[in-house]
Amino acid sequence: MLHTVTLALPLLALAASVAARLPDGRLHANMPPLPVLKPFALPINERKQHTRTGAPLPPLNTTYYFDQLIDHNNPSLGTFKQRYWHTWEFYEHGGPIILMTPGEGNADGYTGYLTNSTINGRIAQQENGATIVIEHRYYGLSNPYPDLTVASLKYHTIQQAIEDLVYFADTVKLPMPGGDKVAPGQAPWVLIGGSYSGALTAWTKINKPHTFWAGYASSAVVESITDFWQYFDPIRQFMPKNCSADVEAVIQHWDAVYASGNTSAFNALKDQYGMSDVVHPDDVTGALRNNLWDWQSLSPTTGHNQLFWQFCDALEVKDGKSANASGWGVDHALAAWGTYFKNTYLPQLCGGQDAETCVGTYDASQSEWTSTEVDDANRSWYWIVCNEVGWFQDAAPVGAPSLVSQLLQPSGDEASLSH
Repeated sequence: MLHTVTLALPLLALAASVAARLPDGRLHANMPPLPVLKPFALPINERKQHTRTGAPLPPLNTTYYFDQLIDHNNPSLGTFKQRYWHTWEFYEHGGPIILMTPGEGNADGYTGYLTNSTINGRIAQQENGATIVIEHRYYGLSNPYPDLTVASLKYHTIQQAIEDLVYFADTVKLPMPGGDKVAPGQAPWVLIGGSYSGALTAWTKINKPHTFWAGYASSAVVESITDFWQYFDPIRQFMPKNCSADVEAVIQHWDAVYASGNTSAFNALKDQYGMSDVVHPDDVTGALRNNLWDWQSLSPTTGHNQLFWQFCDALEVKDGKSANASGWGVDHALAAWGTYFKNTYLPQLCGGQDAETCVGTYDASQSEWTSTEVDDANRSWYWIVCNEVGWFQDAAPVGAPSLVSQLLQPSGDEASLSH
């Protein structure tokens, strides 16, 4: 059985007009990056052919449509068009069908996952299989209704998403030779996913164990946790020791100034970090998490010039020398972080928006909270966050080492998402 956390929040509006978004697509800078697989598309004009017969295949960006049930508990509600992409470059009769959803995002642009540039295609190539990328319900253009109002989102649940994958495998007639004879029982199906879609893979294998012969779940976030302070702990443990020491010291200083009740001193800190116009203290200290969230973009192939390393260098390299494992201490780190954040990082983060608009979470009249247009991954994702998984990334418990201010607690996240 799938166990979830139900927060039962009145998520009346959590969308954004294009103009209100940050350069990275988030609604505001106190919203964690979505745990979505990175898009990977090959050139549109790249042609494929069947490896054995040489028969030409449709372009990888050919979009197919499946009649998916709106409500698997009540099929009488009808169906909606669910998009998918598909190739049979390596397929031989009896080979597996490799199915993947990118999860919480528009699936157009993920056609590279059909090819042997990814593990999906490598499995298909090795086992003579076919590959499919399917769009998750309520993302992109795969929507039961023409808007993302609360009434429409009623059927946006993890259980419905699991049922989608099973119903698709059981009933789809794939547009390839023999594509009407590949249902589970006639051909082995393999489900693949990463991050949230990896969790969906694992949940599907447990919840509906008889449809997919195998599942491959990479970085799967399988546990629903409301207070997910542990998100930052591996960062603290494995980032450069001097950088973690100084970040902890700076955050403790911010918290101490706030706790002292010295408004003038706190306002001076805000100005030092370029956030003098940000009204609410938790929005100010919360914005500092962005330097830590950049850790999520690191990989063995990203190189040394990524934002996270630039951040640590700004704190730890002084006069051409790096600090020892203890860091330079709070006085230097506080000033260095402020200079970097105000003059370099915040302008990149906000893309021309003023700081309050960029990092503020309290103004329910902003367009980012009121649009209900489809293809808004942030709105669709935070419906699931609020109602099923939590994963609020806030301060560690008092007394534990923390890279995040104690002003940041799950109750604050819940309140900001109830606008």
